[in-house]
Amino acid sequence: MVERIAIVSDIHSNLEALTAVMRDIDRNRVSKIFCLGDLIGYGPNPNECIDLAKRNFDFVIKGNHDQAVGWKIPKVFKETAAKAAYWTRKRVKPKLTKNAATQQKRWGFIRKMPKTQEHGTWYMAHGTPWSNLDYVYEEFEAAQVFDADRSNFRVCFLGHTHIPGLFLQDGDVVHYTDVEDGIRYKIGAEKAIVNVGSVGQPRDGDPRACWVLGRSDGSFSFRRVEYEIEKTAEKIYRTDLCPSLGERLFDGE
Repeated sequence: MVERIAIVSDIHSNLEALTAVMRDIDRNRVSKIFCLGDLIGYGPNPNECIDLAKRNFDFVIKGNHDQAVGWKIPKVFKETAAKAAYWTRKRVKPKLTKNAATQQKRWGFIRKMPKTQEHGTWYMAHGTPWSNLDYVYEEFEAAQVFDADRSNFRVCFLGHTHIPGLFLQDGDVVHYTDVEDGIRYKIGAEKAIVNVGSVGQPRDGDPRACWVLGRSDGSFSFRRVEYEIEKTAEKIYRTDLCPSLGERLFDGE
């Protein structure tokens, strides 16, 4: 029997997007849910997204925004990202209140996220296998991942770029393939890198939430899901977060 696994990434504290994706995942009868990082940061509902992840996800890899909130904000963060990480940290980090025990569990969840994960011939990371800050946008960057492989993966699933896409390696040749919603892809190349896109802040010009349905037979498909963008944006506007974080959701950029 073919096992079906949901792979999500870059939720960014967007509760409406995550809730809509979870409904779509339920309809697709998956046995596991893997998250490639950036569960929090940017969006208005970090605690609620952490709770959903704790209850439903098999694991969450440590993204650069998760690390910024739970540890130290990287110097490479731009002002909007740094302020959002600081705002999120103030709401997630435990305080001496009646909710301290709950917050301690959430904080522990963020602090204990793994850097990478493997599942059979799948290798999973946030940005690259060696850094959650590095991006894979171009063929030469994908080639570096293929060349550095020490786990003999067949498919490497990544997030971080917020742009769904597919890199294929045949011998010494690496080429990029645009992907479409709902098409069932089957890897015929030696190896592949799949960027699963973003649930909470897509940047490919399509504002719908994105996730990947993977199957144990080696096939996978991208899913796009509409959600209440207006509701998420209004929440952002009512906080000290940068308004542009709400505005960009409407255009998927």
